[in-house]
Amino acid sequence: MELLDQIIYYSQYIRDFGYAAMLIISIMIIMQCHVPMIPFAIVAGVCGYLFGFQQGIIIAWGSVVIGSFIAFNVFRFFKLDEFTNKILSRYEILPRLNDKFVIGFIVIVHNIPAIPIAIPNIVAAMSKISLSRFISFTAAGLLVPCVLFAGFGAGVDAFLANPGILNLIPIVVIIGFLILIKFINLDKALSKYE
Repeated sequence: MELLDQIIYYSQYIRDFGYAAMLIISIMIIMQCHVPMIPFAIVAGVCGYLFGFQQGIIIAWGSVVIGSFIAFNVFRFFKLDEFTNKILSRYEILPRLNDKFVIGFIVIVHNIPAIPIAIPNIVAAMSKISLSRFISFTAAGLLVPCVLFAGFGAGVDAFLANPGILNLIPIVVIIGFLILIKFINLDKALSKYE
């Protein structure tokens, strides 16, 4: 049995579980927000491949936002921010963990597939960022990677048949994201919440 045949066989086997498969993958994504196991790009791609583009985005994005919310609260419950205050106060790193830095860190790091989802959750829990800001910028920062990776997953068959068209999708998404960043004044947008 070739690799592609195995992928098709096991993906159909997982699809046969129906909603239970969606629940299991959602739980895997939520757990990954605490302790990194599988890169998020792979999980979102699997969601797109197994459940299609729309459902894959909803499962991946919804699960990672819920998982980040839970992880942030768990890290804060165990007083990670107070623990790091004691340690980092010696090195004068804490003044650098202001809201603007943490928000930029969250949005940028979520768009780098090699960095686990747990890292921005831990950094945000170490800072004094509010829960509402954390969740809103986490949700915004994860939207582009979810669309991108679920789109790759949903389009694996099309990509193998015609790779030229699907290579344009990430380029268009990245250019659109950069244009939005260029026209959005982050200081002005954040001043509404202060």
